Amino acid sequence: MRTSAILVAAIAAAAAFAGMCHPAQSLTFIPPPKTTVSGTCQAAHEADSRVNATFCTTRLRKEPRAIDADTAGLAEAATAVGFRNAEAARSKVGTALRRRDEGDEQVLDPIYGSRLERCDVLYGVICEKYAVAREAITEQRYGDVERELSSVPLLGHMCDSGIARARRAGPSPFLQYSEDNTQITLLTLAITSLIK
Repeated sequence: MRTSAILVAAIAAAAAFAGMCHPAQSLTFIPPPKTTVSGTCQAAHEADSRVNATFCTTRLRKEPRAIDADTAGLAEAATAVGFRNAEAARSKVGTALRRRDEGDEQVLDPIYGSRLERCDVLYGVICEKYAVAREAITEQRYGDVERELSSVPLLGHMCDSGIARARRAGPSPFLQYSEDNTQITLLTLAITSLIK
């Protein structure tokens, strides 16, 4: 009787062990936590307190490529946001230049016109810098990203200061674009630093 109880216990233990090792019940792989826009933006803010996490989240959530992106993909998405922002600034500059060419008295001042032309060039350079930075992220040349984008805020502010001096009537109408480009640059660099 005692032998049969031991035998039953041994069989039960063997069956339990076999069940644990059965191929159908192998260990379940737990994937790493999914990269999220809000989580990455918060991490970017923690990496650089100048990064506005709300601005980052708002801008990147509008970017289709950011939905399922990893950290590098979110850095690329940030460069796309910056590129579009610079293109929008150029479009607004182009509208002002057309008004000047059509004889609009508000923009006929030759100094103001030359400053508009300079802004167009500056925002063209900013577009190029975002494009090169995106390529550098794709190729994992993260040091090049910083080299390309570090001058972007200064270029935008050069446009604004030139316009403000020419108009003598208040701030540059392009001020929001340069402020946004400064923030986009900071968040791109901070997100890129999370990849290294």
